[in-house]
Amino acid sequence: MQLAEFYLSQGREEEALRWAEEGLWVFEDRRPDERLLFFAVELLSKAGRSLEAEAHLWRAFETVPSLDLHARLCKLGGEPARERAIKFLEARLVGEERTRWHYPADLLIRILMHEKMFEAAWMAMRKHGASLGMKEALARASEATYPREALEAYAERVDQLADAGGDPAYADAAALIARMAALRSAAEQAAYVAALKGRFGRKRNFVKLLE
Repeated sequence: MQLAEFYLSQGREEEALRWAEEGLWVFEDRRPDERLLFFAVELLSKAGRSLEAEAHLWRAFETVPSLDLHARLCKLGGEPARERAIKFLEARLVGEERTRWHYPADLLIRILMHEKMFEAAWMAMRKHGASLGMKEALARASEATYPREALEAYAERVDQLADAGGDPAYADAAALIARMAALRSAAEQAAYVAALKGRFGRKRNFVKLLE
């Protein structure tokens, strides 16, 4: 990286690119170094060699996919790259098990959210599961068009916060409950709050907030 940057600072772009690509090749069996990768991709793009730049990005994405790599791929490859990336992530989920601490579908859902493909994101969540944080993020991003799904995600999060206990958790739960009121009728919201009071009646600080 230092050699590549040095040659670039001297205006010797071809040699800078040669060192960057040499580094990517030497360490191709390891986790890609994104600084070196993006350096090479930028120089290749400037030189009009976008296909080579995209090939480097694909190798990295298929090794350690990320939202940043996805965005750069789409910038270079457009809609075909977007579709290929999503299909790749969906294929990776086949046979991959989620655990209490590992939700392999979270990245796919995050990318679908980034692309405003909310229906596909909810379908992926229902099929593969997602962390509570990802469910809440998706709910917030799409509640205007998918209120039922958002309400279910918020309700699950409220239960988790109420079970955890403590005033900060109760305050977060109360804020979510208030948000839910905008997504359904007053009667439905009143019935939901009454049910919460019945279930968590012993948590007096939480019930006070509900009132």
